[in-house]
Amino acid sequence: MTLNLLIRLPIATDIVFRSFCNNSFSSSHSQYGAANFGFKSIAANTRKYGDRSLYDLSAKPNLQALETKKSPFVVELIQSFSVQKAGNEIAECEDIWGCVQRNPMMSIALSDGATESSFTREWARALVTAFTDRQLPWQEVYACATTWLIPLQATWQQWLGQQDLSWFAKRKAGEGAFATFVSLEVFADLSWKSLAVGDSCLFVVRDRTLQKSFPLQTSHEFNNRPRLIGTNIKAANITISQIHGVAKCGDHFYLATDAISCWIFKQIEANQDPWVKLEQIRTQDLFAKWVTELRDHHEIANDDTTLLCLKIQDAKEVHCES
Repeated sequence: MTLNLLIRLPIATDIVFRSFCNNSFSSSHSQYGAANFGFKSIAANTRKYGDRSLYDLSAKPNLQALETKKSPFVVELIQSFSVQKAGNEIAECEDIWGCVQRNPMMSIALSDGATESSFTREWARALVTAFTDRQLPWQEVYACATTWLIPLQATWQQWLGQQDLSWFAKRKAGEGAFATFVSLEVFADLSWKSLAVGDSCLFVVRDRTLQKSFPLQTSHEFNNRPRLIGTNIKAANITISQIHGVAKCGDHFYLATDAISCWIFKQIEANQDPWVKLEQIRTQDLFAKWVTELRDHHEIANDDTTLLCLKIQDAKEVHCES
């Protein structure tokens, strides 16, 4: 995600960074990653992040579906793809996603760092990790959506103060890091909840028909100044939108950063069916080729591009297939 202007805002305040505290300046690893595994299911009691450094790429993905004893349904992550900007290295991709099994059947989050600010990959990953790994009961999070942000921002300031930076880098970092955010949590009764800030979107699709989009509704809402979660913005001043609903077996939930989200809206507005095309993309290589073609034809922006898709399935059918 690219901004025209760097936003300058005042400073804030308190989860210990686990995944990015060790040498965040290193570019020897990718900040996104499970993307190239293609269609994947979520193994029970496991955590997954969109960071290739957290995976053994020589290992075959575990295709066991995530399920709970409380529900006859499973939530499968069937697509997880990312492509960096053309001309950039994989390690420069600022789209970060992660998912875990928790009290909901599934908790997944996606964040897109704002390019012009410092440490955007680290901040995007911190947001995702803080949300999916939080200890707070879900009821508290949805009663006050910024509850999980307050300790994160304070710890970020402590971490930033420990970095050995030049005066110029320190000044720029002090202006803050910014990122969009969208999450989805699916519960055993198939109710679901989502939080969002900015132009990374959630699409709820049933029988190849869009049921809901969140937080944006049309392609005209995309611009170079989306709402962002910043390290220096007081949590009380951050407006986090939320939505909820009830899923049915067979429903698809797409989470996408702005380039693909805008393309989806444009397809719908042109009376086209984006879901057929998206369902055909079964590997990372196909996704990368497709995104490159869209860029070449100026149908999407040259930006970090991520697509995630979860599907609700009958547990018995999944067991029969496996």
